[in-house]
Amino acid sequence: MDAAVPGCPGWDVDALLRHIGDVHRWAATIVRERLQSRLRRDHEGPAEREALLAWYRDGCDALVKTLEGASPDESFWFWGPAPNALAFWARRQANETAVHRWDAESARGTITQLETRDALDALDEWLGLAALRGSAASGAGRVLRLVPTDSDNGWRVSLGEHLEVLAEGTDSGCELQGGASDLFLWSMNRRGLDGISVSGDESLARLWTDNVRF
Repeated sequence: MDAAVPGCPGWDVDALLRHIGDVHRWAATIVRERLQSRLRRDHEGPAEREALLAWYRDGCDALVKTLEGASPDESFWFWGPAPNALAFWARRQANETAVHRWDAESARGTITQLETRDALDALDEWLGLAALRGSAASGAGRVLRLVPTDSDNGWRVSLGEHLEVLAEGTDSGCELQGGASDLFLWSMNRRGLDGISVSGDESLARLWTDNVRF
């Protein structure tokens, strides 16, 4: 529990578990109570190890049951691109949990890659969220292209004061090719470019790494 988490500087596994357990309870409360505005996160887990693990599992189970019991026709607060509130929270919590599962495993040393389908969805969601909140001002509109080698999907992102996901076909200044899981984890600053093919101006990849955080 005191092992350092490489992708979350300053955190150990105990802190990671408390964070994701808090997030699960926060999201479940918003969905369950159909809240119309943002809720403050303030759920704290117990101090003792086994009690903390049970607290985490209970919160995760409650989140799943809450999402299963909600309807896409219902209205409650959400903050990113999605066809409805339930779709947003189901996707957001699946992908949040996936990347933190990777974080927990990285603290141990043996890591399970994300399945291609899950990684593609996580990358697509993250780029949409990054366009809302990310910035790489010195990018000056230059384009970074991400090309998963295990899919026909691809994304082009314009880097600048505001990030923008562009339609395919736009010229790119730098292209990264690799497995969907590797590209997603790289985009989340969880891994380097080893095993990812880089063509064009590699400084654009460094610009992303230095500036874009969740």
